Amino acid sequence: MKNMKSNQGFTLIELMIVVAIIGILASVALPAYKDYTDKAKVGNAVAAAAGYKVIVSENFSTLTNGNLCTGITNVVGTLTCDGGTLEGTYDGVTATLVPNTDNNPITWTCSHDVEDLIVNTCNDAPPAE
Repeated sequence: MKNMKSNQGFTLIELMIVVAIIGILASVALPAYKDYTDKAKVGNAVAAAAGYKVIVSENFSTLTNGNLCTGITNVVGTLTCDGGTLEGTYDGVTATLVPNTDNNPITWTCSHDVEDLIVNTCNDAPPAE
């Protein structure tokens, strides 16, 4: 009878190659995932403040006392308003929306506190209507 060799599974070198490939893929994927989550946090922080742009715009159009924050008093912890500047916080990220009252309608400038991250959602925040 012939001496048959049975397969025992994968060799050590094959397993090491698979582990190396997984390591390379993980080293590329983790920074990309962090950027993705940071962009989502900034987008949510902008959205937390953007809902109040309408109130600031209405106050600019109707009030004569210059207090653009009238009516934004009972906001719980995630939003502050000072002189019309809205600052929203979401999951540790703060976005600031600053009104430019030189124009009619008001235009908004937006910034955030995440370093080394350019987010179009923040820079292109639509003006309130």
